[in-house]
Amino acid sequence: MLELSKRRFIDPSEFIKHLGLDAGQQQDAQEFSKLFLSVLETNLLEGGSCNGHNVIKEQFCGQYAYVTRCNNCNYASERMSEFYELDLNIQGLKTLTESLQGFLGIERLDGDNKYMCSYCNTKQDATRAIELKSLPPVLNLQLLRFVFDIKTGCKKKLNSCIQFPDVLDMTEYTPNKEPTIYDLNAVLIHRGQSAYSGHYVAHIKGNDSQNWYKFNDEDIEKIKGKNLQLGSEEDLDGKKQKGSRVPKGHHSSKNAYMLVYTRRTAVEDLKNTGTEVEMSHSEIAPVTTMVDDSEIPLSIKTEAQSSKSEELNKSTMNLPVESRSEPIVMNDVTNLKQNNYATLEEEAVSLIPDYVLKFVERDNNDFEKWIVDMNEMKENNIAKGQEKQETVKAIYHDLPYTKSDGNNFEWIPMSWVSKWLNDPATAPKIDVSKFVCNHGRLCPDQSLKMKCISGRGSDQLYGIYGGELRLQGDESLCFSCVRQKCNIIRNKQRMVEDDKFISSRMKTDITTEKLYWIGKGSFRSWRRLAVELLMELYPNSNSSSNESINTSGNELEKESDTDKENSNLERSPDDNTVGNSVSDSTANENCIKDEHDSTRQSKSESNINTPNGKKNGENTENNDNDDETLQFNEDLLCESHKGLDPDSTCRKLVPESVWLRLKHYFPNCAEFDISSPPCQMCAANIVEEIRTKEQSRQLASIHKSALLDLFHDRKRPSVINATAGVFVVSTDCLNAWRQYVRDPLKNEPVTYISNASLLCEHEKYVFPVPQSGSLKSDDKITYVSAVEWQQIKMLFQFDKEIEIFQFIEDGKLEVKTIPSVCDDCLQRRLNMEECELFEYDKGIIYVRKQPKMDKIVENSNENSDSNMDDPEFSDKLNGVNSKKRESDQDSKGPPEKVMKNLNGCKVVRKSQRHRRAKGEKEVNISSKQTLKELKLEIMRLFSVAPYDQNLYVDGRLLQDNERSLCDLRVASGSVIDLIADEPQEETSFLDVKESGIPESGFKGTNLLST
Repeated sequence: MLELSKRRFIDPSEFIKHLGLDAGQQQDAQEFSKLFLSVLETNLLEGGSCNGHNVIKEQFCGQYAYVTRCNNCNYASERMSEFYELDLNIQGLKTLTESLQGFLGIERLDGDNKYMCSYCNTKQDATRAIELKSLPPVLNLQLLRFVFDIKTGCKKKLNSCIQFPDVLDMTEYTPNKEPTIYDLNAVLIHRGQSAYSGHYVAHIKGNDSQNWYKFNDEDIEKIKGKNLQLGSEEDLDGKKQKGSRVPKGHHSSKNAYMLVYTRRTAVEDLKNTGTEVEMSHSEIAPVTTMVDDSEIPLSIKTEAQSSKSEELNKSTMNLPVESRSEPIVMNDVTNLKQNNYATLEEEAVSLIPDYVLKFVERDNNDFEKWIVDMNEMKENNIAKGQEKQETVKAIYHDLPYTKSDGNNFEWIPMSWVSKWLNDPATAPKIDVSKFVCNHGRLCPDQSLKMKCISGRGSDQLYGIYGGELRLQGDESLCFSCVRQKCNIIRNKQRMVEDDKFISSRMKTDITTEKLYWIGKGSFRSWRRLAVELLMELYPNSNSSSNESINTSGNELEKESDTDKENSNLERSPDDNTVGNSVSDSTANENCIKDEHDSTRQSKSESNINTPNGKKNGENTENNDNDDETLQFNEDLLCESHKGLDPDSTCRKLVPESVWLRLKHYFPNCAEFDISSPPCQMCAANIVEEIRTKEQSRQLASIHKSALLDLFHDRKRPSVINATAGVFVVSTDCLNAWRQYVRDPLKNEPVTYISNASLLCEHEKYVFPVPQSGSLKSDDKITYVSAVEWQQIKMLFQFDKEIEIFQFIEDGKLEVKTIPSVCDDCLQRRLNMEECELFEYDKGIIYVRKQPKMDKIVENSNENSDSNMDDPEFSDKLNGVNSKKRESDQDSKGPPEKVMKNLNGCKVVRKSQRHRRAKGEKEVNISSKQTLKELKLEIMRLFSVAPYDQNLYVDGRLLQDNERSLCDLRVASGSVIDLIADEPQEETSFLDVKESGIPESGFKGTNLLST
């Protein structure tokens, strides 16, 4: 098909389907070549269509022998074998010649590996080698670029460069040293760094010329020039690497996988050397004078002239003069070459089975018929297109509306006209439903998107394309919507004028008129609120009108923002205190406000940016939703009684002239002049709230002064007092109490201490008894002295008293708790805490890459100690609260900076933060994830393959990739040391990339099933 078909390319889909291949899975090209040739050879022989010739074997099959020769008797044992390709090793080699010599090299059998000679009947020193017996016309050479790595148990790709020639001389490897010359005909490139993935690209020389072609799937590219160029295939990463110098007529590649050489024939020797094969005596003499010497290579020309000059002279001396005087022209040589090529092509075609030739001929006929049909279809389409174009032109000339048409006009969308002019064949129905108002007529706002055309043109368009609703004549215009539009425009103009008046009036002295209270948010957003009321007056207006109204309101609001700011800056200080000098009620109200500002967030802060009282920084979308429910002057009302809010910061005073203009837009809004009293009930509630919070502040001050050390968490009992003992308090209750003391206005007072969480269902203590009398508070329990416990009993109510004391029994110091410890519940609690330590959904693990394995072994204890010193790690491992640190009883200053004395050794208080080391990275992970998933995350951060990772936690190697981090006892906050296995091969080889899918090759395809 590729040789005889008239198609530009051949679709291999049916071929792939017949062989049962998976086009989405990469397979080995050499293995496919071997299996396909075997299947093809079998089918051709079984079909009996080759006239007894084994075409595949004759073209691709050669023979070599495994020869073992005894050094003692020189007896040679030969074992013949056929080959379709030669597998050449390239590891550590640089040229194809070295690979061939290595393939045919001699192996010595001596020592323990001596050869058992059948002629000598004893073991003798011997040599073993492969000897070529016959070479095929087409020589396939496979470069063993994919090798098996014993360490990893996987394949890897060799990245070493190999040089190979355009002309391969195999003469020295043949048995009788017969001249055997091969020309490079194809090169298969494997693009990719892994042995498990990549892409194949083939470079093939054309049969009818010396041009090379690049085959990249369906893309076929002719390479410029007559020489093979592999530069673009070698620099895939964009970085050109300098390599060794390549001799002329050779190529160097680090991705070449298969090489195909074809043996020269007599005609090809004629073409490459410029000499004639066999000629009559009358054609020999004139060759030296008439043939163009420029076409003959210099090296061949010098050899030919020296070797044949004497033969030519001798052969011409005995010839008659007339026979020597007939010249030969170059056209005769060219015709001879073309005739020989034609003969070879005819011989090649004769080897193809008849049914294949018939199939190709039938396919070519179908292809030519398809081309004829396509040309006819193209001509028909052109004719139909021209006809439609004339129809469109005729309609287009009837579309313009003139005065003579009178009321005979119609409205159609301009968007539809554009589609119709671009492609009349695909134009949809004429739909004007989107451009009509609620009355079923043309909306004034949509008139700019419509086109007025004549009735003649509209009838033709509706007759061809159809449409349900039509807007014809004067009756298509909606006068109600026009009047409504005019009213909206007039109101917008009035709002602009009123806005200018209000802005200028607020810049002057407003005390000359009667004053009214207005909410600050309402005053700032009155234009938008007025637009919303205007929309309610015209509920039948369509969405486009509403959008225009909203847009105009927002624009008005933005235009006057700057003026309002300037107005506030230009007003005199007396303007802000007008209300304070007018009435006693306002003065009292401001006094309440001054006291109330220190205890609660004023409304003025929430109304600075939003008229509805939203705080700064909240989502604008939420503000917009709340603004929709805001009514004018509603923001100065108290929430409970709808009276005037005592907080004057949420409102401001405006003169009567401004108020009347605003009241025109909002006739039903709340109205309060400067003499209106605030809500008395809300004022009383504020006073009561202030008194309550003052009491809470005083109570917090009393608690702090009475339990100052407990509040700062310092000077905690480190040993049990022999006489008074120590007491236990829940840390959670103390933390809540500390929050209250720090900010009594935001937190509820703590008056009750509950120790029920420290007891089990049997009313017994569920924490271990301190060993050797040493005490250490944590995030569950806090130890307090007897004096502090007495203060707690005086200040708080409590449910259970837990005491720890020492006593001597039988001469031995014992520690006891009241109530006693419940051993079963204690063990159950410890087990649950351990499970919680290793079960987490959003944990953090710190990974440090270490250079060598021995450093982990030496520093395993150090890592363990550093983890224990790390507050985040030690808190979760031992349940110790990093905030509860023992301090020296005589230390002074802030607790986080003092030196603590523990058993006579001073240590520095450690930070709660994890101290990151150089090169350390964080991994967010869950305890349910497996070790394999953790390694994949580490590979993304450190570029180390999972099978090269050795992970250690406190010197313990993590193994079994399928186990979860919880099963491996890896806690959140752990520090993992990463040791990477470095490859020991040469740097010219790429790393191995393991595939997650086991190789199955061509198992299950027709290549093996046939």
